[in-house]
Amino acid sequence: MARPGSGTDLKLKAAGRKLLEEKGITGLSVREACRLAGINTGMFHYYFGSKEEFLKEILKEIYAEFMLNFKAGVAVAGTPRARLKAALVELGKFALRIRQVAPMMFADLAHGKKEAFAFVSGNFTEHIKHISALAEECRPDSAVKGRSIPFLIAAIVPVMIFPVLIGGVLERNGVKSIGGRELEKLREELFSDQGIAERAEVALRGIGI
Repeated sequence: MARPGSGTDLKLKAAGRKLLEEKGITGLSVREACRLAGINTGMFHYYFGSKEEFLKEILKEIYAEFMLNFKAGVAVAGTPRARLKAALVELGKFALRIRQVAPMMFADLAHGKKEAFAFVSGNFTEHIKHISALAEECRPDSAVKGRSIPFLIAAIVPVMIFPVLIGGVLERNGVKSIGGRELEKLREELFSDQGIAERAEVALRGIGI
């Protein structure tokens, strides 16, 4: 169990977040986090106990920040459709931010690791509840109004997540181009604020909203 917060644990978490967002889960080294924070490994173990607990604490904080932005983005939109689009845009931005982390999380889930499932289901699902509620508001006017909410979620959420995940995988494997187009150019097209907003629009039009 993590110890009460202090300047030491804040420095460690800041260093851990930097490594996590740059190198992903596999690149998050306790020794490197301690070096960046200027803290000895003994203090790391005093506050966090293990790399797994350290990682959980960082991910919880990242997700909490995402939910603040998510709710703020949805709150300023007008119609149910506009709020749903705003929610998808915030999700796309979050996926971009954790693109170095998410593939390993998905891999653990795909391999049936119960700890990973318990952590994700307990800490990373609040946004889906909000998107589901927004989709319910929009469903009566959609082209798939006879379909279930899980069907709608399956139709619109992957559009915001999987291009980013695949882009992260390609980056880590040194891929420079796809179909003759430079990966850097594709990133600009897919992952810019405009690109994220356009993908959200495509997702909604795809189900006739």
